[in-house]
Amino acid sequence: MVDEIKDLERICNSCKKKLNKLIGLEEVKEIVNKLINYLLFIKETKGFLNVDLLNLNMVFRGNPGTGKTTVARLFSDILYNLGYTKKNKLVEVSAKDLIAEYVGQTAGKTYNVLKSAFGGVLFIDEAYSFNTDSDYKGYSDDAIVEILKEMESKNTVFIFAGYKEEMDDFLE
Repeated sequence: MVDEIKDLERICNSCKKKLNKLIGLEEVKEIVNKLINYLLFIKETKGFLNVDLLNLNMVFRGNPGTGKTTVARLFSDILYNLGYTKKNKLVEVSAKDLIAEYVGQTAGKTYNVLKSAFGGVLFIDEAYSFNTDSDYKGYSDDAIVEILKEMESKNTVFIFAGYKEEMDDFLE
């Protein structure tokens, strides 16, 4: 167990170095470091303490070019290496990839996309489009219902990303 923890710490340190190379994002770096330490603590105390895992679904908010997708990719690697996700997989999509053109087709289309991310991380960029894009407005509820069902199963980690104000509206 000690060797396994040391290997995990080495892998996490490699991910931390990549994260630390990004300019700015001090709050994000601090949160990721705390989360890594928490997940390592759970690994180290397995069998001694019964600690519940956190729900790691997240919202990344910020302007274009602030590193939301880059951080999601690093975070996906961290979750896999710490054993939180079963697959080292990050599926990147937007609302248009989840919403169908015709009534009754969105749930199936969304499920198929979700299925491709099972056991890994699903990154939904411009998630506020479910609320704001008139092309999706009529069918977006079906996609959200499928997403919420999968979020409850805790098989997949979801990261919703977009601009700050639009994401605040989406979350309301």
